[in-house]
This record gives sequence, structure tokens and C-alpha cells, in this order.
Amino acid sequence: MKLSRRLPWPLAILLLVLALPASAAELFYLGQKIPDIQRPWNSHDYQQLIEALDKVDRTQVNALPRRSGEFTGPIYTRMVSEENFKPQLNIYAPLELRQNEAREVLFRLKELMRLYFDFKAAQQPYGAEALGLMSYSMRQQAILFTLTVEFWMTLSESEQSKPVRLQGLQETKEAAAMLTSSALDYLGLTRQFNREDLVLYAAELGKQMPELFIHLRSDVRAQLMARVGELAEKHPYVEVRSSMADLLPVLAAIQQDVEQQLAKPVPAGKPKPALDLSAPAPLQ
Repeated sequence: MKLSRRLPWPLAILLLVLALPASAAELFYLGQKIPDIQRPWNSHDYQQLIEALDKVDRTQVNALPRRSGEFTGPIYTRMVSEENFKPQLNIYAPLELRQNEAREVLFRLKELMRLYFDFKAAQQPYGAEALGLMSYSMRQQAILFTLTVEFWMTLSESEQSKPVRLQGLQETKEAAAMLTSSALDYLGLTRQFNREDLVLYAAELGKQMPELFIHLRSDVRAQLMARVGELAEKHPYVEVRSSMADLLPVLAAIQQDVEQQLAKPVPAGKPKPALDLSAPAPLQ
């Protein structure tokens, strides 16, 4: 049960303490230790944050870091910072480790969204933050998919055809399709989210969706395009309609390009030269 007492912000500021010991920075938010916001976060940092914010959320009302909060904004900014993706995209690190890390971060982002979303409420208390985490999760899902495909390409043909490998790839596609579909669902929740939050979210979706869209199955892409087209025509907010109208031709171009690539005949592979076991010619 959450307590109804609100912590005075002057006191909250005092509890947001940054200490700098010799080894590393330590940051405490409302008495709970959270990761250093001056560096990129990994899955372990997100887990530490989740544990801290869960304790805060159980004892304080409306006390989670805000997207535009004067004092808590930097914490939220680190949550959804593009800089956090850099280690996953570091081509000099082992691919399988980067893939696993992307999967772990995505899982923890979903846990964070559970803290910020409250669908029992008539109006979302953290609307802007929850939607921001959703669009950020789409970017993380796209990176995970890219790394999964890269890892897949390193496997031999026999390894690629194993049921466990095929199942893993299929599950990744299904998860990406579900996340993308859910992302569009939120645009219809006009009673639970403020207009300005949905307008900003629609603009962010326009940037994030194409990168993930290209990895989806053809039938799923067609369904999503139909939904985007409907939102572009019928959404009650003109700004959302505009964002979806701008997104639709981008998705259509991706769909057309993918279909054209799939329609091309697969070139016959060059036969491997036979192994020459004959004796070398004698030296002259």
C-alpha cells in the first residue's frame, strides 16, 4: 500500500545527494542508492534502479523521477539515454555478450514500465515518463533484433537449421511484433494520457518504428501499416494524425523494398573447387 503523505520537495532535494568518494560516484535518491548518472547504464544498473524506485514508490506518492523534473530530470534522462546503447553497439566486444546484454536491458526496461504505468488510474500519473520508456524500449528491441540477426549470420548452415535456433529467431520476431503493436495501442488511450504527452509520443514513434519495422514478418508489417494509416485519418488529435501521416510513407517504402528484395531470384552459389590431391609438378 502506498502512503498518502507527500514528501516536501526541499527535503527531497536534500535526500538527492551526490557523494564523490575516491573510487566512484554514489547517488542516493530519497534514501535509496541508484546508479551513477554520469556514465552509461547496463542491465545491472537498471536492476539497481528498479529496486530503489520500487522502494520509493511503495512509501511515497508521485515520487518517481520525472521526465522534465528540475531535480529528477537528469535521472530520467539517463534512463532513456542513447548513450546507454553504445556498449551494445561496440563491434570490438564479443557479439554474443552484446546480444545477451541487450536482452537483459530490454527485460529491465519492461520492469521499469510496470513501475511507471498504472492502468487502474483514470489518468496516468506518469504519462510522459511511461510513454518515453515505451518508445525507448522500441529502440532497444530494434538493437536486440539487429544483434540477433548478426549472431545468426555467424552460424553455419547446419547450426541455423537447428530447431532451437529457429525457435529463438521466431520468438524474437514475435516479441518485436507484440511490442510494436502495443506501442500503437497507447495512442488510443486519450483518456488516460494528456494530449501533449501523446503528441510527443507519436513524434517519437515516427523515429523509432522504422528501425524495428524492417525486421517484422511481411503480414505483420502490412497489419501495422493499416493501423498507422487508420491513425493518420481518424485519431482525434491533429498532431498525432500528422505524425502518423509522415510515418506511413516511410513504412511503405520499407515494405516495398523488402518485398522487392525477397522477390529477387537467389543466385546460384559457385561450386566449390574440387580438392586437388595430385602430386606437385617436379621442379625444373
